[in-house]
Amino acid sequence: MITARFIETIDVANVLGEGVLWRASDETLWWTDIQAKELYCLDWRTQEIKVFSTPERLGSFGFVDGHDDFLIAAFETGFALYHPGRGATHWLARPPELSDGVRLNDGRVDPFGRFWAGSMIERKLGENETPDGRLYTVDALGKSHVRARGVHIANGLCWSPAEDRIYFSDSMKGEIRSAPHDATSMDALPLTTFATTTDGAPDGAVTDYDGRYWSALWGASRVACYSPGGEEVFSLPIDAPQPTCPAFGGAGGNLLFVTSARDGLSEAALSASPKSGAVFVFETNLSGAPAQRAKLAPALIASAGFAK
Repeated sequence: MITARFIETIDVANVLGEGVLWRASDETLWWTDIQAKELYCLDWRTQEIKVFSTPERLGSFGFVDGHDDFLIAAFETGFALYHPGRGATHWLARPPELSDGVRLNDGRVDPFGRFWAGSMIERKLGENETPDGRLYTVDALGKSHVRARGVHIANGLCWSPAEDRIYFSDSMKGEIRSAPHDATSMDALPLTTFATTTDGAPDGAVTDYDGRYWSALWGASRVACYSPGGEEVFSLPIDAPQPTCPAFGGAGGNLLFVTSARDGLSEAALSASPKSGAVFVFETNLSGAPAQRAKLAPALIASAGFAK
């Protein structure tokens, strides 16, 4: 039986809180407010929050192996190494298709140290226009590779604890998809349907150590938990209509953090849900892994000039 006990609300009133990650090395929680162009860091031991301005909207990011001073980032127009303390950015790849209302969105580091991120279409599509958002992998040399096409809003990137499957959702389609995954393949992903949603759009997601998939359902005020077979087995209510991304963390890996958004809500909706934009914290009777770290070539790191 799954249990999740509400602990606290971190009241930050984010416009579009997203991409939450736990960093085990210093017990810190990180997330982005995409629309505000801000990156948040919460020291869990002291409860001190630091807020960093970002040069562009930051869709997602990942930690770097051997380094706590800088991140690998998916900004709206491309991939970069980003040093929050210095406010410095070292661009890696800026795919030309990231323009005209298309930006990078959800992302995460895979179990083999590669950073992934997908794009989303923000502009209104033409009557017969097919969305061409993409899913990218960034390799150890900082080069980006397209792994899937035809995406409208990329979300829900995470992997099975056995490291043999990737999960990915397209929010506009209400569909969570899955494909086999390994350390070497760079081919197009053979994605198939894992689960579909009916009462909300699948947004950010994470897996627990038992292989269950936890998906924040935008518009549904809840996080849905699916078995490895794609059956919904638990629903976690969130005191905000637009939950965006869950992450496991804490010393025992049993805390579940869930970001949320105020973006697009009317004054009446905000009055009815004043905690929208907060980070919600729950204690669960299960656990998940802290965020993986990107394994980047030493020459690439040296070229950024960030390493001490």
